[in-house]
Amino acid sequence: MYAQINHVAMTSPNWPMIARFYEAMFGMRSSTKVSRPMNAATVGDGYVGLNINPLRDGTYGGLDHFGITVEEADGVLERARKKFPTANIVKRPSTRPFAAFSGHDPDGNIFDLAERDKTELKTVYAEQAAQGWNQDRYLNKYAIRTMNAEKCADFYMEVFEFKPVNVKSNAPGYHMTDGRVTLSILSWSIPIFLGMSIKRPGPDHIGFKVENIDTFKKHVDDVVGSCTYLAPIPLGGNKEAEVRKKFLAENASGKYQMCDPGATWIDVTDE
Repeated sequence: MYAQINHVAMTSPNWPMIARFYEAMFGMRSSTKVSRPMNAATVGDGYVGLNINPLRDGTYGGLDHFGITVEEADGVLERARKKFPTANIVKRPSTRPFAAFSGHDPDGNIFDLAERDKTELKTVYAEQAAQGWNQDRYLNKYAIRTMNAEKCADFYMEVFEFKPVNVKSNAPGYHMTDGRVTLSILSWSIPIFLGMSIKRPGPDHIGFKVENIDTFKKHVDDVVGSCTYLAPIPLGGNKEAEVRKKFLAENASGKYQMCDPGATWIDVTDE
């Protein structure tokens, strides 16, 4: 596959604990070689890194952006500039040395871009990039909700050569893959949020593949029983919370939905 989704970034005022949540629930591993205690907590599944950044002034918490690696960036830049002039990809500021470029799709959704095997990429994802490993639980989806979903889906398929894929459920939207991780582009408009607070356009949820749903649910109970600080935020409860729970279930493609302690929606499947 030409392009690979290599990381997902989120922000939180309690970033170290969020990293522990993903380690405990999904078996992601933290780096033992790269430490950035004032900047982020980084964990990975051997293919995708999850970068949890501290929430800073003027920013929003939760999912923030995702990163893509390619063999060479020139072709990406040429296709993006030629076919999608409202998108933009620029050199990354020196304060973020692990990604050579930052860009946005035609609706302004942000992504990082780096060339595979470049040294700047390995300063953060050193063990993952150098070794890689296989595990039964891994990040398998990044979902964006945006106004011009079809145009944005075309952007990622044409510029990065992600391949369209049919999800097994009736989840709406446009779905494509890098061979392992699904990128889901979902439609955004105010009327779809009837009965619940309106979510801004942008990153919507992430997904994980696990070995077995029942086994995973039991593991969640065991983790929470051992440390309640790692408990997921419960879904449902009152009238509006039940609307949100139903909304997520209808728009996700997995079998089980949950929410991390930082309020990020997670869609879980064993297929």
